Amino acid sequence: MPSFLVVLAFAFVSLCCVPIVAVATEDVPSPEVAVKPSIAELIQGEWVVYRDTPNGRYMTIKQHLGDHSVVTIYDPGNTPIRSHRSEYRVDTSGSVPIFRYRNKVVLVGPNAGAKEERESAYIFRVDGDRFFEVHGMLPGDKGEPSLITWERLKNNPIPKPKA
Repeated sequence: MPSFLVVLAFAFVSLCCVPIVAVATEDVPSPEVAVKPSIAELIQGEWVVYRDTPNGRYMTIKQHLGDHSVVTIYDPGNTPIRSHRSEYRVDTSGSVPIFRYRNKVVLVGPNAGAKEERESAYIFRVDGDRFFEVHGMLPGDKGEPSLITWERLKNNPIPKPKA
């Protein structure tokens, strides 16, 4: 008789608890996984760097537009004096991201229309609203390394060109 009570108690516990557990797990919302943007997505948009000279402040705007970029240098009167367009890709296969660009076409400036197919590359990093370019650090690079720090452009004073 005691074994009958054990079986009865087990059946009672099983029947009572299983639905409760099932209901409890169904009511618990699954945590949403935050999707972190890729480094290629982080660089999208417009970036600016300023250079102060005795002739005034020059502004350079870089636009990353999907698979190509446009870099334009403006004089102190906001007139474009040099501009080029190139195709790019982001290489994240190594320990640091590399920005690779090629098929450069000069849009504005003394060599307008000139084309260069050669690929060039530099190391980069995005930190919030800053984009750091480090040139001269890759194998085969010559000359002194250089750093350019771009700021994300929030209010572009120049009408957007058709790129």
